[in-house]
Amino acid sequence: REVFSILERIAPTGATVVLEGETGTGKEVVARALHQKSPRSREPFVVFDCGAVPKDLIESELFGHEKGSFTGAVQARQGLFEMADGGTLFLDEIGELGMELQPKLLRALELREIRRVGSNRPVKVDARLIAATNRNLEEEVHNGRFREDLFYRLSVVRIPLPPLRDRIEDIPLLVRHFLKQAPFNRGADGESRVKGVSDGAMRALMEYHWPGNVRELINVIERSTSFADGDLIEEDA
Repeated sequence: REVFSILERIAPTGATVVLEGETGTGKEVVARALHQKSPRSREPFVVFDCGAVPKDLIESELFGHEKGSFTGAVQARQGLFEMADGGTLFLDEIGELGMELQPKLLRALELREIRRVGSNRPVKVDARLIAATNRNLEEEVHNGRFREDLFYRLSVVRIPLPPLRDRIEDIPLLVRHFLKQAPFNRGADGESRVKGVSDGAMRALMEYHWPGNVRELINVIERSTSFADGDLIEEDA
């Protein structure tokens, strides 16, 4: 509830947000909710995973490039900052961003402009930045792996998302939501195939440690609905 209260207050603003939490706690879901509740909701929501792209391509992905700026650059290309202009850019796993690119991200945040690879011409951009990390950025700064100035520029609003094991009372609500809304539990008629969870199965779900958090819970419910013989998920499913 505390997190929801913060989200409601900052969603209508243009504040830069850092979402902190373990893998699977729903950081991208929160980022999308912030975008949808903001004045930018009709504009693009662009997602970039800093840990999923080779380091030598990240600059081009974020800032774009000009034709001929490097081998294979056969035409000019917009970067994600330009694609997100007017909307929101979500940088997942910001802690994976290399030190050599961090000054360029800082410049983009402070000046609201970027420069494509191979160009000296600045391009004005207006994208709200939401970043997420499963690392402790303060420790990364202390250990010299993350720039202190970028850390403080990003940390306008920092929102820690609690792991599922610290809010087990949410598990019945989440399970009911998944069974009602998830496509994997829809029959040919569009109705939910599995209607609920037995008491024993729910106890087992609430006693588990959930290292993969909500993402792991979704996978367990999907697997359980696939093996369920009736309209309830049983403990041995």
